[in-house]
Amino acid sequence: MTVISREPTGKPLSFASTVPCRLVHRRAVAEVLITDWRAAGPDTFECAAQWPRGHRLYRVRDGRHDPLLVAETLRQAGILLSHTAFEIPETHSFLMDRLAFDVDPDGLVAGATPADVVVRIDCTVGRRTKAQTTIQFDMDFQRDGRSVATGIGVVRCVAPSVYGRLRTNAAPAGTSPPNLPEPVDADKVGLLDPGDVVIGDERQPGMWPVRVPVEHPVLFDHPLDHVPGMLVFEALRQAGRLRLGRQHAQPVAADLTFGRFLELTGESAVCLDADGDHGGRTTARVRAEQDGLAAAEGTMTLADGA
Repeated sequence: MTVISREPTGKPLSFASTVPCRLVHRRAVAEVLITDWRAAGPDTFECAAQWPRGHRLYRVRDGRHDPLLVAETLRQAGILLSHTAFEIPETHSFLMDRLAFDVDPDGLVAGATPADVVVRIDCTVGRRTKAQTTIQFDMDFQRDGRSVATGIGVVRCVAPSVYGRLRTNAAPAGTSPPNLPEPVDADKVGLLDPGDVVIGDERQPGMWPVRVPVEHPVLFDHPLDHVPGMLVFEALRQAGRLRLGRQHAQPVAADLTFGRFLELTGESAVCLDADGDHGGRTTARVRAEQDGLAAAEGTMTLADGA
């Protein structure tokens, strides 16, 4: 593995091509957002990212890029730096313990070309052993020198032996859930493709079953043995649109902690408890659960489109 120096290099960031897929845990080149990286100090780095004008799932809406591109960029940048700057072996598995972001919607305005984004990242390494390393990434997303979003990611990188113990009873990667709930109408959650719908009809007030489409080319870019965190974010966004009756609302802020896995073979649900509208912005307590146990919980703020 090529490890970058952790001393400033002064080299300009490039947006000409993506980093290798394996370094951001993607298989499809089209799903790689990071194009370059460089050291800015011993524990400070910059990554270049490019947000496309057209994407299979994270589409431009109301003239703005999808805020969940911030979350996906954060996820990829953290994985990349873990492998390169902090020498985490590619055989290790990554567990996202926390993912948070806060977006300025005006900074997401889409132009005539893809958006070139520079992400400045401060890294804090927690406990580190051969079997497990915890790293916190504090990120500032900039376009044309202007901060347009901030984010925090906390990731645990664990050796195969540790992951094996954690996943003793997991279904094999790629296993199809036994009973997918019927999807809600795509237009009710502001979507064009029914294949992108990841929730079913409300089961009880504030609770929606999660659909886990393991064949989805973005949410399951490659086979997994659990429900991915980005699917949880997407399910919460769709539930929020239904709950608020605003098909074009977007998550402009979120802060989720992940305490356990959502298994492919279990029935999962997302829950949302909104506290009222404040100038077109609604902050809700949110949760993803399985068998009555919370797997992820926190807050999400949804705002109306332009």
